Amino acid sequence: MTSVIVVGSGAAGLAAALSARESGADVTVLEAASTVGGTTALSSGAVWLPNNHLPPAADDSPELTRTYLCHLRRAGGPADTDGAALDRFVAEAPHVAQWLEKRTPLRWAALPIPDCHGALPGAYGSGGRSLEPRPFDAAPKVAALVRAALPWRPPATLTELVTGQASPGLIEQRGRARTRTSGQALVATLLTAALDAGVAVRTRARATRFLGNGVEVDGVPLAGRVVLATGGFERDEALVRRFLGGPVPGLAGAPGARGDGLRMAIAAGAELRNMSQAWWCPTIRIPDDAIDGEPVHRVLLAERARPGSVLVDHHGRRFTNEAQSYHEVGRSLHRSGATGHGFRNAEPSWLIVDAAYRRRYPIAPVRPLRRGATLAELARLIDVPGRTLARTISRFNQAAADGLDPDFDRGADPYDRVMGDPRAEHPTLGPLREPPFYAVPVHLGLGGTSGGPRTDPDGRVLCEDGTAVPGLYAAGNVASSPFGSAYPGTGTTIGLALVSGVQAGRAAARD
Repeated sequence: MTSVIVVGSGAAGLAAALSARESGADVTVLEAASTVGGTTALSSGAVWLPNNHLPPAADDSPELTRTYLCHLRRAGGPADTDGAALDRFVAEAPHVAQWLEKRTPLRWAALPIPDCHGALPGAYGSGGRSLEPRPFDAAPKVAALVRAALPWRPPATLTELVTGQASPGLIEQRGRARTRTSGQALVATLLTAALDAGVAVRTRARATRFLGNGVEVDGVPLAGRVVLATGGFERDEALVRRFLGGPVPGLAGAPGARGDGLRMAIAAGAELRNMSQAWWCPTIRIPDDAIDGEPVHRVLLAERARPGSVLVDHHGRRFTNEAQSYHEVGRSLHRSGATGHGFRNAEPSWLIVDAAYRRRYPIAPVRPLRRGATLAELARLIDVPGRTLARTISRFNQAAADGLDPDFDRGADPYDRVMGDPRAEHPTLGPLREPPFYAVPVHLGLGGTSGGPRTDPDGRVLCEDGTAVPGLYAAGNVASSPFGSAYPGTGTTIGLALVSGVQAGRAAARD
């Protein structure tokens, strides 16, 4: 029987393990941490799987998806996408969505969130391509293995949070029952199926060396074909400086993303692609927030999309559509903070809101939250030019009062409006007029890197001459993303992880 070793236990790793096991292999999952799930367990659990079998996607098709991705590539700048891998993703995504429901206790629910670029041809503007796991009550042995959720994330689905259905009573009930939601639910369902299928899962087992016919685990060789699913390299300062020009201040993922898989691929002679790319996002820092003793930032989501808020850079100027996807806002932060030698990491951008916003909407407990009786006073407190900030807010207010944004078209895309406040006169636009004014420091962040070894559509790691490294496969954030710098819909990262994991696991078992 073929032996397959999967290094990493997030969505990509568990999907690879299930696929390899179904294909007849003896499978071992190695996880360096003491718990299973990595960054997937900390996430919303959303996945972008177009043309899926759920009713909201009934009008979708592979042709429509390819049209959307083609226009997104044209709109996104350099053609850094992998056409063959994207075609394979589009073809396999619906099968993977359905296969996971058949092979695991996972049950999908459609997210009421449109594609991130709803104005492009082929976009799905009403939701349906993005899915999330339904809540899951895990068995005690599984629950004990899954990485704990972020302490500030309530046990609620993304749909419940977006639509305001996450009532205190529901949260309390799920807390007592220890019901898993979001990324925890996704990991728990996949892990349940893997254990039931006979996959061996080893925690506290860090693999750092590819041996050609296996890996070295804490100095001991383990034979088998190897699927790298270790996540990105964002927690390794040397790799971040080398490839991203970092450091990046706002890390939002699990501490295990130390580049172990990337180093193994480099040592095996792999060709690298998209190494300057990541799943960018705007983040805020809450004192004492940590995972496994490592500091972690929170992703800034709905706060920036609600009416009565703007983002400004350290010059006091707006630089982006605040309500667009976190990845696109993150890319804007990346561009606005870039220099010839990296980033201006010491100079945060600022989320500016007024007193009316503060009464209506919560903001995470940022300390200190800068407060100024006037915009001029606030500008002094955050060290931005006062006249520039005043002009920025004045220009924004004049247009926002009429529900317009001539500078960045905030609110023009269906995605923007869903992320705002549906109860407001305009879901995402409103002037900032009522003092005092408040400022929250916002940092460039990322949820994971998206560059790594180039793979073929089946996940085989490729050398520069196009030949495959024998016995080595990669899936998820450790590999080069076929989307390049694009982020088509909510859950792109995990959707790609699941599809690429299934393909790599199958290939490793059958080659």
